[in-house]
Amino acid sequence: MAMAANRQQGAYLMEFIAGFTTFPAGLILLGSSSTLFGVLLTIAGIGMLVHSAVGFRRIKKLEYSGGS
Repeated sequence: MAMAANRQQGAYLMEFIAGFTTFPAGLILLGSSSTLFGVLLTIAGIGMLVHSAVGFRRIKKLEYSGGS
């Protein structure tokens, strides 16, 4: 069973899953005693989600134009 149609989609999907996990973990840590680590995880999670969304949009354009 394949995770994605090509290597780029698989990499961005894995980054999305990591960001989707890291972002709420950072939010949970914001409420605990390790606030700085929570802020860093939250920012990293948001960054991964944004980067994967931009990557998916770029790949989508390549699929419609016939490129690989």
